[in-house]
Amino acid sequence: MTALGRRRKDHLDTLRGKLEELEFHGKGGFDGDESNLVLTRLIQQALDFPAPEGSPDEVAAKAAAYRRAAAVADEVGAGVRAVATAGLPATWIGEAGSKASDVTKAAARNAEQMAEKFGTAARELALLAEGIDTAQSKHGFGLDALRTARGMLPDGGNAFFAPAETAGRARQAALDGLRYLESGVTVAEAAGERAERELDKLTSEARAGRLDSRHMTDADRIVLADAGAWGGDRAENEILSTGDLERAGLRLDRLSAGDRAAYDKLLDAAKSPQERAYLMKALAAGYPMPTITDFARKIHPYGDRPAWLQQHLTPIVTRRDDSRVSGDSSQTVTFDGREWEQEGNTCVAFSTVTMHAQTDPVYALELTTGGHPGDPEHDSGAAFEERLRAEESRVYARREGDKEGMNGAEGEMVADEEIGAHTGTDYELRFVESEQARKDALPAIRDAVNNGQPVPFGARKDDQFGHQMVVIGQDGGKLQIYNPWGYTTWVSEEDFVNGTMGGATDGRHPTPTDIQLPKQKPQP
Repeated sequence: MTALGRRRKDHLDTLRGKLEELEFHGKGGFDGDESNLVLTRLIQQALDFPAPEGSPDEVAAKAAAYRRAAAVADEVGAGVRAVATAGLPATWIGEAGSKASDVTKAAARNAEQMAEKFGTAARELALLAEGIDTAQSKHGFGLDALRTARGMLPDGGNAFFAPAETAGRARQAALDGLRYLESGVTVAEAAGERAERELDKLTSEARAGRLDSRHMTDADRIVLADAGAWGGDRAENEILSTGDLERAGLRLDRLSAGDRAAYDKLLDAAKSPQERAYLMKALAAGYPMPTITDFARKIHPYGDRPAWLQQHLTPIVTRRDDSRVSGDSSQTVTFDGREWEQEGNTCVAFSTVTMHAQTDPVYALELTTGGHPGDPEHDSGAAFEERLRAEESRVYARREGDKEGMNGAEGEMVADEEIGAHTGTDYELRFVESEQARKDALPAIRDAVNNGQPVPFGARKDDQFGHQMVVIGQDGGKLQIYNPWGYTTWVSEEDFVNGTMGGATDGRHPTPTDIQLPKQKPQP
């Protein structure tokens, strides 16, 4: 519930309490009762309570406009798909070396997604209009009941002389009216929160325009924003997050003329949109040209093998068979048969290592291949696990002393060093030990993961030893969680808020107690 919603609900709760506390003793005539005058004032205060804001008709009109836009996008998409399937020569276009065939296929998918997103926006706006209308109707019913209550009492000071029985009926009618007002607040808040959550997610998915660089054509932007990691639906596994796209555009424009020419050659030589996107992600992660050039040399032989690129550069993908059911831990995170799984009380350190690899392909390649892709002595499950344990130990050693585990402040420190340094963020520790605190944090969590910024959080049961996990995605009132026990799962936002997300950890750590929220750093 928003701060405004809480204030309104608290105000109505206060009015209800005062009404219920009233005691009536008057018998009418000269045996009046001061409580009758208090009742009159309380009824008037309730009558002055503001109605839920918004125009259902205007919101419904916006929904209709989005439905029309969805139909147009679908029509355009059909035409582009026809061109894409007709076969095109592999002509180079654009400064990033995007091929005509890549551009046309990406444009067709872009149009299809646009139609779907416009349709989703239309549905959400229609639901919002319905919610506003229902909330305002309930408010109206409440005012009717309150006016009825006021009408039971004589006007002005004469209410003082009303019999106790009449005052009691008026109070009951006023309480009935308050219930309608409260229901109006609840409905309005629920409709607004859903619309905010779903429309914010749609906004975050408007991606191509985030790559704002004078060196990129519109065609290049479409292809790069469309590139997805192998293993799941493209739209759920974009290689470049919205944050990556924004940082890459800024850093692209700041390259020297020589570095820019060298970077262009790398992009032009890329064998696939995926290879090109990983080169952009390396730039977004803040690496200098010598490091990016070395990275490009190592991945280029596999540039047309999307499965190899994903397995070596993007540890976690949202797979098509993901049930999204709370407690389903079947979506294991593996490389060459070895799980990305902690050893010992290293959940903070290990989850940080995994998120570093998830957001930084240069680091991920070093972990999976040791800098020697294709060499079985280095590019293997056994060699990977050896390096993984060394990194787990390195980060774990950042704690103070020899105590077991790492605390929240230490988690914030390593999140800044290992993740934030490559995502352009500083992490800030926030304690969320109450349901309200967790609910207040939800919008910031959604915004962060929509922008490609993982959100570590600690959870525990009662006073037992805690456990760190990471929010990595959100969809439809659910949060996607990476558990460093080696898998991803989903929990409902309701369970996160209520502290009942036991499904993520077999019931062992159901209650979030602290989170690391990323704050965008100013660009130098």
